[in-house]
Amino acid sequence: MTELSILAAARQCPDRDCLVTDEGGVHAYREMAERTSAAIAELSRRGVRAGARVALTPGLDVDSVIWLYALFELGSPVVLLHGRLPQPQVDQQMAGAAVLHRIRGSASALGRVAARPSPGLSPSAGDCLCVAHTSGTRGSPRAVVLSRRAFLASEAAHAANLGWRADDRWLMCIPPAHIGGLSILTRSLIARRCVVLGPDPSGRFEAPQVIASLREHRVTLLSVVPTMLRRLLCSEEPYWRPPPTLRAVLVGGAPLSDALRRQTRDRGVPIRATYGCTEACSQVATQDEEHAGAQGVGRPLPGIAVRIRDGEIQLAGDVLMDGYLDDDDRSSTWTADGWYRTGDRGAFLPDGQLLVRGRRDEVIITGGENVSPEMVEAFLESVPGVRGSCVFGTPSEEWGQELAVAMEVEAEFSMRRFRESIDRGLAPYQRPRRFALVESLPTTSSGKLDRAAASRRFKKRLARI
Repeated sequence: MTELSILAAARQCPDRDCLVTDEGGVHAYREMAERTSAAIAELSRRGVRAGARVALTPGLDVDSVIWLYALFELGSPVVLLHGRLPQPQVDQQMAGAAVLHRIRGSASALGRVAARPSPGLSPSAGDCLCVAHTSGTRGSPRAVVLSRRAFLASEAAHAANLGWRADDRWLMCIPPAHIGGLSILTRSLIARRCVVLGPDPSGRFEAPQVIASLREHRVTLLSVVPTMLRRLLCSEEPYWRPPPTLRAVLVGGAPLSDALRRQTRDRGVPIRATYGCTEACSQVATQDEEHAGAQGVGRPLPGIAVRIRDGEIQLAGDVLMDGYLDDDDRSSTWTADGWYRTGDRGAFLPDGQLLVRGRRDEVIITGGENVSPEMVEAFLESVPGVRGSCVFGTPSEEWGQELAVAMEVEAEFSMRRFRESIDRGLAPYQRPRRFALVESLPTTSSGKLDRAAASRRFKKRLARI
């Protein structure tokens, strides 16, 4: 079994590129191991021991990577805190996870010491690697316990689908406080490949800077959510095309509309739609080369079992979490025969591709009809002039709920054409009845649409269509 260890990686390939930053250039595995060894010594001095949960708010910076590597070596589960959380929520999450230590300060200032295995440090595959919090767009964030085994299985599943090349460089523009960011770091470490840190240490996504990093650092792999991808496509005049080094753009975290698929195909962007969740250590299904850009999100990855029960996607496999820290009612999370209940609606296409139809708990019920906001958004974004949309429900005495939409639009947008399009393309109960034109749609820190925030922010601006 390949080790999730920077010290082992440095012994195997000391001079291979490990980390690339805009400020500090290229850092080899030997250098990162020496810096990590200094951080391990410092954490040990502070009383951090194997098994003790340690809180960290990691960004896209070298210090964060060093601290994470050090905790991986020590066998101390890292409790990931999102950088944009207000202090009361930080305090709540730390208390809920029974955190014993919190890391602050610079790891780089500690210098470098000879990298050698420390006595007694031998974490097992079943040990907890991290506690990651869900995005909280569907209620309070939940603390997900993920083992080292889950991360090793996730890397193996990714490698079986996309493979690794000797020159691979994965641009991490999603902060490692999110599973989509952390898994880039862990997979690359397991495979002894190189990570390029995103240009903004705070994790803010600025498309022009990301495009510059893709070109300058010869990036081969990129992970984004649809909102990020849309910003890339709109960032340059006349339009952006990917550099030849970029071999795959993994797009997940939210539904990928048909309109966005067509745009990327026309631009030659090598997208691979993917589906996953924090509870499954990121990827569950990802398109292969044959189905890249097609409908669906690919077949389940090797080692991950997927089934549909009553329209719900359910999962089994080593990638799954050990559980939630607050999992008092396991029947809402696990089936009687041990499958994880995602709460996502889905189906299998005839060719075996998984089709994700959105959240079961995000269905809007209007006049007794169930409406998927993701389906409506996918249609709206096919209307000329609509750049992005966020559909949510508003109270209605007559219908219970009505559909409302906040939209980012372009100069060519025409309200008349918009009305004609939704009258032709949507059933009466699927049509938004109210709208607001906005400069930007609210998203979570991981770039997903935040429907609750859209409803709060724009409900007073809504006008009748």
